[in-house]
Amino acid sequence: MKKIERSTVYLEENLALLQCPVCKEAFQEVSNQGVKCANNHHFDLGKKGTLHLLLKGGQNDYDKSMLSSRKALADTGFFHPILDAILKHIPQDATLLDVGCGEGSHLHYLTEQGLSGKKIGFDISKDAIQLAAAHFFDDAFWCVADLAQSPFGEKQFDAILNIFSPSHYQEFNRVLKSEGRVYKVVPDTDYLIELRQRLYGERAYENDDVVARFKEVYPDCIHEHVRYEVALTEDTFRWLVEMTPLTWGASEADIESLLEKPLKTITVAVSLLINR
Repeated sequence: MKKIERSTVYLEENLALLQCPVCKEAFQEVSNQGVKCANNHHFDLGKKGTLHLLLKGGQNDYDKSMLSSRKALADTGFFHPILDAILKHIPQDATLLDVGCGEGSHLHYLTEQGLSGKKIGFDISKDAIQLAAAHFFDDAFWCVADLAQSPFGEKQFDAILNIFSPSHYQEFNRVLKSEGRVYKVVPDTDYLIELRQRLYGERAYENDDVVARFKEVYPDCIHEHVRYEVALTEDTFRWLVEMTPLTWGASEADIESLLEKPLKTITVAVSLLINR
């Protein structure tokens, strides 16, 4: 079965997970060409089985090269300890929405580890979703969408995955079931500290406001710290440099200097926040 045909089947079985981003009405018709709501707003399926639900051109700082480097790094297991920490809390059969899913590596890994519920990954970047479509499995669906114009059904999801991406808590609460959970990951102070020291001296991450906002919305939340070190090869260090926003403000000379003397290890330190 072609990807577009499999996506059509997925939509037929799970259409309530989505809604029209224009009028907010439910989608009522599905074909291998796409979906249509009662007000005749139509959205086409792509050849890879993805759905474009973005109302206007999205802005994203990740280009194809950066996304490919992110995927290559993720495929080495770089983020697996973070995802393993999430797996300890998330129900195996959770219907899950991955906010800012990028190239889809997180959902792919979670599925490999036995997370069996329906999954939707979305990103504002079309290039990201094109890469994500390579991770094709029967219980997942990929779409281009904007969190600010969310095309997801009300009270449909058990879990929201929010890893290194912006939040919209009003929207999260709208699409979550009554006992649904948000699994948010933000960098701790010494996240990638070795790289930041090479680039900027001792400048640290300052995410207190992000954590405080989560705790304001969800006062009785779980707050765990996940910290580990990753051994780096020349390739994995290059992929890290190419994909991390830390290097976006660096000069070409700074990047060349980094790559000439690659780091041997890097610290990953994050906060995992879960409402309850």
